[in-house]
Amino acid sequence: MKNCNGNIYFKQPPRIVSYASVVGKKEGEGPLREYFDRIIYDSYAGRDTFEQAESQIMSTAVQLAMKKGCCKVEDVDLSCCGDLLNQCVASSFAMRQFGVPYAGVYGACSTMALSMIMAAIAVESGAAERAVCAASSHYCTAERQYRFPLEYGSQRPPTAQWTVTGAGACIIDRADSQAAPPCDPSSDPRQIEDHDVRIEPAQHRSETRSKPFLNAARLGRIVDYDVCDQNNMGAAMAPAVVKLGTLLNLPKTA
Repeated sequence: MKNCNGNIYFKQPPRIVSYASVVGKKEGEGPLREYFDRIIYDSYAGRDTFEQAESQIMSTAVQLAMKKGCCKVEDVDLSCCGDLLNQCVASSFAMRQFGVPYAGVYGACSTMALSMIMAAIAVESGAAERAVCAASSHYCTAERQYRFPLEYGSQRPPTAQWTVTGAGACIIDRADSQAAPPCDPSSDPRQIEDHDVRIEPAQHRSETRSKPFLNAARLGRIVDYDVCDQNNMGAAMAPAVVKLGTLLNLPKTA
């Protein structure tokens, strides 16, 4: 592994063994519908609070990723997971049931990428052979965390961003790891837990393609232009993107 000005190059690139995604009702109605593994129409996911629902969404995504990768809990050495809440409470409670060594990650919109970078570094260095990465958010918990609880009934400007209700997870391991046994084709990995009508399995897709590898990664820098509009987080992140383009000498676009 080599670090060059924030760019990390892996000598033995870890691979992504499997992945899964679970989303809410609004996301399930969008153009990416068929690409999700689960669509949960109940905002509470059968739980008592939105925070518990977010934990449930993440744990479901992790279980699906493990099942799709024929990976058992005891085969995982590390979990790098995060969310948008204080103390990463959603991911902490989501991973509690697995008993896997856990590293909570808070990177806001970069949480999934940062989780994968940390896991890949651990795997490539030999600190772990197999790791699970996951990130989650929930519109209702994010509104309460960063703006106003939905019960308050505050007005949102038409241009305000809408936080995703969903979670993604993937399994990363060493390229030379012993291959996992083939999955039983008679068992559908999407049949999981007892949420009955609240969960709809998305259209089944063939995932027999070769596994992707993580060849390199880049850690970002903090670029702060004092953007304080809580409804426009895109403007707060845009300067860092422009700075990255300058560092990489990317061509400017209109």
